[in-house]
Amino acid sequence: YKFLSDQNRTLWAELLAKKLIAGLLKKNFQDITIKRDSSGRPYHENIYFSLSHCSNWVACSIGNNINGVDIEIISHRASLAISKRFYLQNEHNTIKFLHDNGQDWEKKFFEYWTLKESCLKCLNLNNWSEVDCEKLLSCKYEISGRNFFLNDLVIACCSKSDYLPSNIIILEGGINL
Repeated sequence: YKFLSDQNRTLWAELLAKKLIAGLLKKNFQDITIKRDSSGRPYHENIYFSLSHCSNWVACSIGNNINGVDIEIISHRASLAISKRFYLQNEHNTIKFLHDNGQDWEKKFFEYWTLKESCLKCLNLNNWSEVDCEKLLSCKYEISGRNFFLNDLVIACCSKSDYLPSNIIILEGGINL
């Protein structure tokens, strides 16, 4: 890790995953082992999960199907230049339209960002141009995607299942192990 803070957030994310997996499998926390595949992606042999972290937040999606999660803070890091360079033309056009009309374009920027990241994690892909957010949201892929908004946070979850949760669970004040 380049920064100790990233290492700490990764540790907290993995502890959260272990806690959730232990609960689902009705096992002791200490009996849960998280391994890494050849690409460094964490996994557990009985449960699919995905991890993300941003600032003081960690996110974990977990289930019986392959999934991906991403969390970001809606901020002024959003830019039309980034949108033009990395997003598909239809996505950039939507963001630019919102920007030019004084609407909340930064929210849409990070909605697309998190959808792409969670989809790439779910499908184990590397190229953003392989993910069309509008198709993903309208279920025209082999996976489903959904965003959740909480104040200035946006969280996206993708799954190789038709089922995606309608809400998220927030654990505050740390994890009781």
